[in-house]
Amino acid sequence: MARVLSFQKVDDFFRELATKHVDIKDYCGTSLQKLADMMASVNGINSPILVFFKYVGKLSGNDQRTFNNRSLAFSIVYSGIKADDYDGQNLAKTNAEEIGLEVLSRINVFSKMPESGWLYKNFEKDTATYTEVEAEGVDGFWGQEFHFELKTLEPLILTHSKWSDGDIFCS
Repeated sequence: MARVLSFQKVDDFFRELATKHVDIKDYCGTSLQKLADMMASVNGINSPILVFFKYVGKLSGNDQRTFNNRSLAFSIVYSGIKADDYDGQNLAKTNAEEIGLEVLSRINVFSKMPESGWLYKNFEKDTATYTEVEAEGVDGFWGQEFHFELKTLEPLILTHSKWSDGDIFCS
């Protein structure tokens, strides 16, 4: 049985958002090594970058209905801003806030559209928070990080073909 939501679906979704937003110039998923490789590459990181960095699931519900809530987080950050460039740091945080809220706005609106698939009616707007990012990493990232939750149905049903003794659980 295919699950309603997976890490790959969320990563693809954030990548698509980064590609479609006219101000976002780069994307990195949750791999710290990939981010380090991007920073060390000849091309470096194109700013601002959307970094999807947190994916946590938690089951909840009752015997009739199980939810698989996801806590997700992404950052909009600018690299290469010097430690003594206070105006540049403030501008990066301001611009990152605007871009990040635009991303959350798109998620909110898209979650109300039936064609959004796994996102439909699952964005928990009241859980969205954000905070500033200051001088993270050797590249001096400055911007904002955003956190929110999704609440998706997750039927906890065995797929009998995935178990050598699956026939004792499924008829």
